[in-house]
Amino acid sequence: MNPRTISVIALSSADYPSLVAKLEEAVRWVHVAARQGAELVVLPECLNYYYGDGYAHPNPPTIAGSAFDDWCGATSVLIEAAMQRKIWLVIPVLHRDAKGLWNSFFLISPEGEAVWRYDKVSPTPGELDQGVQIGVPSYYDWQGVRLGGAICFDTCFPENLEHWASHDVQLGIVASLWPGGSQLNNFCKIHAARVALSYPAWSRIIDIDGLEVVEGGYRHETLRFGFGAPVYTATLNFDRLSLYGGLNQEKMIAVTEKYGKRVRMTFDQGNCLWFLESRDAGLHEQELLREFDLITARDYFADYAKRLCKKCTV
Repeated sequence: MNPRTISVIALSSADYPSLVAKLEEAVRWVHVAARQGAELVVLPECLNYYYGDGYAHPNPPTIAGSAFDDWCGATSVLIEAAMQRKIWLVIPVLHRDAKGLWNSFFLISPEGEAVWRYDKVSPTPGELDQGVQIGVPSYYDWQGVRLGGAICFDTCFPENLEHWASHDVQLGIVASLWPGGSQLNNFCKIHAARVALSYPAWSRIIDIDGLEVVEGGYRHETLRFGFGAPVYTATLNFDRLSLYGGLNQEKMIAVTEKYGKRVRMTFDQGNCLWFLESRDAGLHEQELLREFDLITARDYFADYAKRLCKKCTV
């Protein structure tokens, strides 16, 4: 087992009286997430925008007018919250440096250091018109878990998710102003990966079976009326296995007969996939692979591709 607890915050996109007020609310929800046991907390895209979606301010501010010249100083209350709670925190901001305007997020360590910067690789047409620079995909190893990034519009393009796959991303961090689409669910299922997406209207955490473990946001009428916190927390097992139906199917009964409640097993009939995980800290998933000679879906198809390639070259 390799459990990690993650929170995504559906911070409201409604109008705030000031940027300070928005950041104060963000800090409040970060503390709530930490109290729920979160080790990693993700906030939505463009924390700089604090008005523009509401009735009183129908037109959002410009990117250049909102961008931080000192994003670290401007979001210091969030960095201090991460340090106080000893958590990892994703802070998404519009900012400016010597190379121009950027739509980015920064991963803050429990020590308050920005250890990873991800720049949006597919800015929207409107962002390009306003001078937002085009980023390059980047990755980070978070205590043994490979992280990939995306910001909103990035998730619309298959090539961006293919970059995740080619870099063995285990958890995609998505700071967004849209729900990301079903392509994220498909990616998780195909590549045995996970996604943590933070979006004001509908944040969600997706596991390797392509299903939401937790989801919610301001589409909920009760949340819009002030009932409940927009914090969605889930514990994911990063050792959970995705097994192709073929070559494994006759061994599933033996696994269940021997280990019973010490394992959890589900089957996705439509995609011919088993999902297997240990529910016992003393039983490791890799032990199950060896004992029952199981093969993961990823390895099954990788082995097949090698075999096919040999046939094609003969």
